[in-house]
Amino acid sequence: MENKKNVIVVVVLLLFIAALSGWLFTKYYYIPSGKNNSPLIELKEDIPQNQAAFGITEEDTITVKIFYPSEDGVTPEDKTVQNKPLPVSMAEVVLAEYLKGLKGWSKDTKLIGIYRDRNSVLYIDLSEEFRRNFSGDARQEYYLLKSLFDTVITNVAGTEDVRLLIEGKEIESIGGHFSILYGLKSIAHSS
Repeated sequence: MENKKNVIVVVVLLLFIAALSGWLFTKYYYIPSGKNNSPLIELKEDIPQNQAAFGITEEDTITVKIFYPSEDGVTPEDKTVQNKPLPVSMAEVVLAEYLKGLKGWSKDTKLIGIYRDRNSVLYIDLSEEFRRNFSGDARQEYYLLKSLFDTVITNVAGTEDVRLLIEGKEIESIGGHFSILYGLKSIAHSS
């Protein structure tokens, strides 16, 4: 009788351990195929099917404020661009306009991509020409970074900070005067 009781206790204990192990496995390791865990990608397919119901169409235009670096600081200009419903798409349009308006050294710079993480930080990936062709002093670098930050923050709703990538990699600085490893917000708000 005692042996039978011990066997039942052991079987119940093993079933409990198996159930607990299964639960832990599904909770921490199993990822359903429909779940998207990518923190830096905002899918363009997430656009509402019936945008007209929200008053948003791809053909709409909007006036945005683009900030450009100048000798006296940062100069705003109003530009008309295509309205985009997603923040990442809007950032692409605004930054393409920003890059077109920069003078001289940046003419070969290409916008590689824009990504947004869960903390509403926008990552702007530019080609190597943006850094390689810059040859300004600390004041010019400050105005460049501030103008880029102000352009994005002003026109892309919900953006908390902006980080620059060059060819997909984080870099320490554009011109050697300001560290951009932690975002442009701290630079743009310092004076």
